Amino acid sequence: MKRSSVYLAAGLLLAAVAIKLAFPAKTKDTIRAVRTVTVPVTSTEKNILNEDAEPVTASEAVTITVNAAEYLGQEMPAAPAQELPEAVEQAVETFLETQAPYEELGIPANVSYNVPQPYFPFVAPVKARVSSSFGYRVHPLENLTKFHYGTDLAALSGDDILCFAEGTVTEIGTDEEHGNYIRVQHPDGFESMYAHCGTVYVRQGQKVSAGEKIGLVGVSGMVTGPHLHFELTKDGQYLNPEFYMAAL
Repeated sequence: MKRSSVYLAAGLLLAAVAIKLAFPAKTKDTIRAVRTVTVPVTSTEKNILNEDAEPVTASEAVTITVNAAEYLGQEMPAAPAQELPEAVEQAVETFLETQAPYEELGIPANVSYNVPQPYFPFVAPVKARVSSSFGYRVHPLENLTKFHYGTDLAALSGDDILCFAEGTVTEIGTDEEHGNYIRVQHPDGFESMYAHCGTVYVRQGQKVSAGEKIGLVGVSGMVTGPHLHFELTKDGQYLNPEFYMAAL
């Protein structure tokens, strides 16, 4: 089996079980039970009864806490899995097919091809076609095969940049590669980054909402034309933003 097929199977399997119920199954319970105890007969009691008196067996009620699954001899049930939307499954399959020519390069250590489900509403940062996808590609300026850690969206200069989800602006900065950029921390370890901005409307530490306008598309940094470079991470692992936009 090709490694790309293994990636696809593993990615879909992990993604399908990534969503757990908010309230896990009850694993312990308190029950009433009856314990049998043996009460020895003292020598005085033997004299009152008879010399051959045997120990007396009695019962008493006790309360114990047990693991319900172990008590019933059952394995703990797995949390119900939620299937990925068909459009997302197709996006995963298409992505892995496009990455097949680069399979010998392996997946970078800080990248995940899984699709962890956010527990909050999210939106596309701009309404535009993908001009350069997440994953390995030939860099348009350096002409070298490099991993692209985000998705380029072919928006026009001055188009609104919307915040992916609610969160807190953690960084506003400028560098040679990304130009003007914005980083926003979201719940559950998710973080988004917006690069090549022309204008930035937010400040560090500001609370923002899903769909809130945080800047304008521009041509700052290393670009061949106006676009938004959008990155998405969870717990420091880069994710494919196109999987999430496919769900919208």
